[in-house]
Amino acid sequence: MFSILQDLRHSLRLMRLAPGFTAAALVTLALAIGANTAVFSVVYGVVLRPLPYRDAQRIVRLSEEHPGGQAIVRQAMLSHLTFNAWSAKPQTIDDLSAYSTDTVTVTSFKEPMRIDIASVSPAIFSMLGASPALGRALRADEAAKGKERVAIISDRLWRSQFGGDPSALGKPIALNGDAYEIVGVLPSWFYFPDRDAALWTPLVPEPPARPDGVRLLFALARLKPGVTPEQAASEGTAAARSVKRPMAADLLFGKGAPVEVRVRVLADEITRSVRPAMTVLAVAVSLVLLIACANVANLLLARGVSRGREIAVRAALGAGRARLARQLLTESVALSVAGGALGILLAWLLTRAAPAWAPEGFPRLDDIRVDWRVLSFAMAVSIATGAIAGVFPVWRATRTQLTSSLRSDDNRSVGAGERVRGVLLAIEAALSVVLLIGAALLVRSFVALVNVDAGYDPSNVLTARVYVSGAASTPERRAEIVRGLVQRLRSVPQVAAAGVGNMIPLGESSFVSGFGFGPNAAGERFVARALQYVVTDGYAEALGLKLKQGRLLQASDETAAIQAMIVNEAFVRAYMMDGKPIVGRQYRGLLSDATVTTEIVGVIGDVLKDGLDTAAQAEIYLAHGRGGLIRREINVVVRTQGDPNAVAPILRSIVRDLEPTAAVEHVGTLANQVEASVSEPRLAMALLAAFAAIALALAATGLYGVLSYNVSQRRREIGIRSALGATRVDIVRLVVIQGLTVTIAGLVLGVVVSLAASRALEPMLFGIEPLDLPSFALMPIVLLAIALAACVLPARRAAETDPATTLRGD
Repeated sequence: MFSILQDLRHSLRLMRLAPGFTAAALVTLALAIGANTAVFSVVYGVVLRPLPYRDAQRIVRLSEEHPGGQAIVRQAMLSHLTFNAWSAKPQTIDDLSAYSTDTVTVTSFKEPMRIDIASVSPAIFSMLGASPALGRALRADEAAKGKERVAIISDRLWRSQFGGDPSALGKPIALNGDAYEIVGVLPSWFYFPDRDAALWTPLVPEPPARPDGVRLLFALARLKPGVTPEQAASEGTAAARSVKRPMAADLLFGKGAPVEVRVRVLADEITRSVRPAMTVLAVAVSLVLLIACANVANLLLARGVSRGREIAVRAALGAGRARLARQLLTESVALSVAGGALGILLAWLLTRAAPAWAPEGFPRLDDIRVDWRVLSFAMAVSIATGAIAGVFPVWRATRTQLTSSLRSDDNRSVGAGERVRGVLLAIEAALSVVLLIGAALLVRSFVALVNVDAGYDPSNVLTARVYVSGAASTPERRAEIVRGLVQRLRSVPQVAAAGVGNMIPLGESSFVSGFGFGPNAAGERFVARALQYVVTDGYAEALGLKLKQGRLLQASDETAAIQAMIVNEAFVRAYMMDGKPIVGRQYRGLLSDATVTTEIVGVIGDVLKDGLDTAAQAEIYLAHGRGGLIRREINVVVRTQGDPNAVAPILRSIVRDLEPTAAVEHVGTLANQVEASVSEPRLAMALLAAFAAIALALAATGLYGVLSYNVSQRRREIGIRSALGATRVDIVRLVVIQGLTVTIAGLVLGVVVSLAASRALEPMLFGIEPLDLPSFALMPIVLLAIALAACVLPARRAAETDPATTLRGD
């Protein structure tokens, strides 16, 4: 123990006596270890940290799909048909439970507010291992129609709105105008299905509105001991296929292959969308660490050569190879641990900033923190980095020839460790080009994504969602609010166009219609499926939809005898490719009432409602009133002549005047929403590009440092070459070729590795192939250019060597 402490004190003394070397090594290590620790804290918190539920690995999310079908459903959900068939006699699962989510208006507090709620099967709390901290749980008999409405609230809502008063139990709370009794408060640690949910009510099983309809549910189950998700999925698929599936199932899930049930561990399902990015970033930051190890190893090798005489003296005094190796490894590990301490500080700062840079909706963001696991990881990485970085210097130092080192007063050795340093530089170059190509692929993918034509113009557009409840939610009152809202908005001087609809781009709601359509070119009638927009006049103008044929909806269409309908190009491609004119076609009883005639009055371009990376779907647009009423939230779209945010207070004021109990939410510019919709690929691109830039800087610094050191060690050789007639160009060429040789060797290796590794990026790419030629061609050129720049200064310094002075000094 004493000798180890002695080695440690000697290491700290050497670090203090070589401030330049120490600073360079500490900065390199702090960046690499800090980045690795920060990424580990994110990966552990998001992907690896267990959910706070009992036997969380046995809790699974159930969903179904029609493979190959284009689904309207964007989340993992189960139909009531499959749920009922499976729950009748399950063999592989226990505690099959369902839930639904909603955002409701609460009018019981000082001001109307919107909160997220979940309606759940009462058994779901026992499945998750949660008991109320105050009051009681939901009872099974309360999940029935006609029973008293009860609710359990979160600890957060209890404290913020009731001051933590136990007398909150038994008090009423009004949700969308309906009164519920508070019967329990859940503990502070509990959250489900996410941290935003503040209240839970019993889920009352209700049949679909139509006998041939389909109701969608979120579903959870607990696997029986020893059962795998694959076994449960097989049983679920058999249950789903055992019941007749109506046309509504094809409308929701798309008409693809026969239904299949998916069973995924709940934690995996929650993080499924970000797992590819987390994996890529973890690999990328590990490559940065390896580059840092190579860089520090080169620094230690350079210092080891200058300490050749010191090491020889130690050996002459009786220090064996093992003793010398321990001393040198202690120095390397001590240096790395010091860099790791700085890296932990950097990681703490980065994780504290995580809520600011994480995309909206990023899963499990609150579970990211620097705890003992993260600190243990940082310490382990620091020690491992020091050991890896010290391997080559220790190997080189312990092979020192004792006699020659003691005989020479000059610690310089032209060939000492040069091959090892060349190998390390080639490894740095190879890892750097892998990161550069990966970053280039994500950059080009992101550029392709943001340049997609969404079908609307988001500039100068303000959107909002208005929620009405209680007496204000009747069809007549809703129609009054819509008319008044549109008329008053159009009277605002800054407003160029305004409209209202049941859906907006990037909105939460989707409505789909299925109807008999045709005949087609073969004279056959068939079932058509389309997203159904119910909008006022001015809606298309406010969004900047692109009219291709005919006209847009007008105010007169709301009361016209013939129902006006606009279709998009995807609808035309799917159902109307018979060569006949589109505009002017009429159909009787197309959508609902058999006595109503529907006429296509216009064709617009495709709108990517659910994001830039989604495929266009068939759409129809009907006039509000004549085509139906807006039954959920009222989506407002306003195009302004200046800053859209300036109209936001006016919009809120108008809504407040029209209906004081209404809630206005999600007020913001459409441009910001489009930007937020691509925030995840933007973040992945930015982080990988940052890691690639760090790797490139480390590789360039390492190359510059090694060449500078080699030039200083080869002064005598260079002086002799100059004395024998070598020109400045010859000397510069000598140094540059040395640097580029190892760079090109690493570059070739890196490109070969990238050819194999780029497939891992495929789930994250849009619009380009993993073997994208521009990325693979340009990034090696960038690395060569940086390497050439790193060679210039050492080459110039070598060319300026005075042969007379050098030879005289020797």
